[in-house]
Amino acid sequence: MTFLQQTAQLIFAQHQHQMDHVWVILPTRRAVSVFNQELAELTDRPMLAPHAVAVDDFITEAADVQIIDSVSLLFELYDVFQQLEHQVEFDKFVGWASILLTDFDRIDQFLIDADKLFGYLTEAKRLETWNLQLPSGAAPVVNTPVTSQYFKLFTNLKDAYHRLRERLTAKGLAYRGMAYRLLANEVEARLLGNPLYEKIYFVGFNALSAAEEQIIRVLTKANKAELIWDTDAYYMQNGRQEAGVFLRKYKQIGLPGFKDRSGGPGLGNTVTTGRDLTETPGRTYRMVGVPTASLQAKLAGQLVSETPTVGGHTPRTAVVLADETLLIPVLYSLNETVRDLNVTMGLSLRHSLLFTLVDTLFELQRTLVRFNDPGGQSIPKFHHRQVTKLLNHPFVRQYATINELLAPDQPNELPKPLIDWLLGELISGKRAYLSSDELRALGQQDALFGILFTPWPDHDPTLAIQALYELIDLLRDVYREGQDTIEIEYLYLFFSLLKQLETTLRQQAQQTGAPGGRTPAVTLKSFRQFLNELIRQTTIPFTSEGDSPVQLMGLLETRGLDFERVIVLSANEGVLPQARKHNSLIPFDIALEVGLPTYREQESITAYHLYRLLQRAKDVTFLYTTTPDAYGNGKGEPSRFLRQIEHELVPAANGTITLFKPGLRLAAGADRQEAALLQVQKSDAIKAKLTTYLTKHGIYPTHLNQYVSCGMQFYFHKLVNIREERDLDEHIGTDEFGTWMHETLEAIDRDYRMRQLPVTKDIVLQVLKEQYAKVMSGRVADTGYNLLFYKLAEDIMVQFQQFQNEETARRGIRILGLEEHFATTLPVDIGGGTIVHVRIGGKLDRTEQLDNGTIRIVDYKTGKVELPVKMPNLRESITDAAEGRWDKIRQLWLYKYLFLKSGRANGYPVEAGFYSFRADPATPQFKTNRVAFSDDNDHATYIEESEKLITIFVQRMFSDDPFTMTTNLAACEFCQYTKICGR
Repeated sequence: MTFLQQTAQLIFAQHQHQMDHVWVILPTRRAVSVFNQELAELTDRPMLAPHAVAVDDFITEAADVQIIDSVSLLFELYDVFQQLEHQVEFDKFVGWASILLTDFDRIDQFLIDADKLFGYLTEAKRLETWNLQLPSGAAPVVNTPVTSQYFKLFTNLKDAYHRLRERLTAKGLAYRGMAYRLLANEVEARLLGNPLYEKIYFVGFNALSAAEEQIIRVLTKANKAELIWDTDAYYMQNGRQEAGVFLRKYKQIGLPGFKDRSGGPGLGNTVTTGRDLTETPGRTYRMVGVPTASLQAKLAGQLVSETPTVGGHTPRTAVVLADETLLIPVLYSLNETVRDLNVTMGLSLRHSLLFTLVDTLFELQRTLVRFNDPGGQSIPKFHHRQVTKLLNHPFVRQYATINELLAPDQPNELPKPLIDWLLGELISGKRAYLSSDELRALGQQDALFGILFTPWPDHDPTLAIQALYELIDLLRDVYREGQDTIEIEYLYLFFSLLKQLETTLRQQAQQTGAPGGRTPAVTLKSFRQFLNELIRQTTIPFTSEGDSPVQLMGLLETRGLDFERVIVLSANEGVLPQARKHNSLIPFDIALEVGLPTYREQESITAYHLYRLLQRAKDVTFLYTTTPDAYGNGKGEPSRFLRQIEHELVPAANGTITLFKPGLRLAAGADRQEAALLQVQKSDAIKAKLTTYLTKHGIYPTHLNQYVSCGMQFYFHKLVNIREERDLDEHIGTDEFGTWMHETLEAIDRDYRMRQLPVTKDIVLQVLKEQYAKVMSGRVADTGYNLLFYKLAEDIMVQFQQFQNEETARRGIRILGLEEHFATTLPVDIGGGTIVHVRIGGKLDRTEQLDNGTIRIVDYKTGKVELPVKMPNLRESITDAAEGRWDKIRQLWLYKYLFLKSGRANGYPVEAGFYSFRADPATPQFKTNRVAFSDDNDHATYIEESEKLITIFVQRMFSDDPFTMTTNLAACEFCQYTKICGR
């Protein structure tokens, strides 16, 4: 028999059908609904039911006040502080006001002497200014305007508290704690002498606030109220059990209700202090650890669908979410056969797709950057990351699909979806910041782009409100098409919140004419804070008909309710109980001194709710995460309550509880070894792809280095053609920096040096600027990281060109070619009589000739270049991976081969080398290494030996050895395929 069944029997036995002036006060509205159902089962004829209400509703009605909404309360408090301190800034006020209001609420609920508390707090803060507790050598607190304002805040708290209460009382309003205190102070007048309150039952309570305790004491002393506790001897008789802390205290100080009611005349098996936790036979507990929070949801859904039905009876099941963010995953994890379901907890608006859209829109406005055009006019521009995030939102994507938004027509191309095309334009054009006009033009002047990408003024939220209204209007079609009832409800709630906030702001604006009144400077930032606070407090209230066999609820919603089967999710430390936090302006030691509850009391309350839930449950499953999870709040450590149940409750039950700790068995293949090296066998299809690649694209130095370094990287990049998703960064990347430098060097050589024109510093800087505009179009270089890169490029280029001027004069350098492509074809026998005509190619940055006839092949490197001093055997060095040691030598070798093969050497000596800009810019130098196969450096010998090496490389590519991952983890550091390989 459940607790509420026993309670209904008790009250019905005492009053029968005369209950029109009987009040039953329960912890939650859900408990009220269940109690009314249980009471209805006891009679076969109509009757006037008792007034069964939740405790908050009872307090509000009995105190005869209206609870003020949170936004209006915030403005009321601001007006109070405006009278006390005219310099208070609204944006900063919003940051701590909600914490202060929570403190006021707790002060009133626990009947704290506010004058004493705030006097104590003010004196404590004054002591801080004396620097008494600072360690030796620490800098003292200096009296500045900021510190003065900080300490003045605490001085004003007492007056603010009293003035706020006076303002609300004059308007017939109250916040929750204020209503409790009002009724506690006037309980005799409002309840004792009121014939409407003939008898009051307080049912299923545990930790009473001081106001509740005061109300109950007065009523029970006058025999106008009774207390019906739900307790168990396990934690009542054991002083070490934190679940019974409050109830043991109430019993000790003499609060009534701790009596055995079983056996009273006509009462049957009614409310008693039982021994269910230790003596009820046939109970089963399971504790299951799973890797992720989302897997908890899937497992919970499976357990619900497997609920056994015995003799036509389906046990009532509670799915208890200690972490309420798991509600949506659990709902989606339930089997379609689960149709009779009730969700007692609300679905937070904060966890909706609509909130992510609105939040992204505010973040877009927050990251707005202003640039000056050549005329000095300020132009606001949006950051590309926020633009991309907003355009990728599911609602925006759905809107574009419904309205068939397409990109502008391109020659010889099929029409593309507008958003995909636009995102590609951002990347290809390197448009890190975009103005409103640019985005509207890219969006083909669609109305949505006008709403999303119009800058909002910082000082006035009016335009933001209007934009959100327009956005709601446009999204109606998206919701109508998607037919998502939850999101439709979210849209309605958000519209209502916006109306409420707009009305409150308008009312505040109308008060400017009041004597001494001043409109708060509501900025876009504070408006966002207000809206977020409203959204945080707003939930979709689920409703259901009747008492569904499956209930989804938070732990607090289980108060007073009993279930045969319980599934608890997120039974992790830090969630159950919650992590210890002291979110208050009142220091912890002062809270203890005056009697305010802290996290210690909260942990005892959580323990009671959990153990009370277990009292009449026959089958209990606890799920917890074993690793820190990206979704949910579990930290990978089982709750201490699970340890207590395992090591204290189960032994005390003397065999009436069977505890299982099963392991989670995953589907076949889920336990594959992660340590196995990834490899790909060379099938006939892969060899055919390799043949196509070598004959059409060919071997280039970087490709060959990639193959030697890691076979899997070569396979992914060249044969499977897997490319990293393109992204845009407002910062200059190292690859872009290299391209910019190469283009600048080529332009200077082509337009000046090859024409025998002088190269001055001004020319260098001008060419550098021109090439930046071409390579980095849309990239800003006048601030931050990019400015540093630009200055670095100027220094490097000016010093290098000065070095080139000196070298040209000293060594008679003559440029032969710039950015030339060299290519040749080599037939290679890969076995079985199959000949593959391999293409070998390369692009030479520059070829030049000295006055002594030596031809130099130059490659520019913005990265670091380290050439080995000694190279005993060129053949072995080139074919050796050696952790990338020979990559640069391999590059020089192939460049030199291509140039000699072209026949342009004409008998002159040829050497290949690098100009590295990572070396000291003040002392540039040409880094080279003698790449030769013979002492005389004969060209014919070099070509012959090189082609033998190329043949070896190609034959190795076609061998039956699979493509494998490198064992050199350093090579994986900047590889784009590490996620595929599991590294």
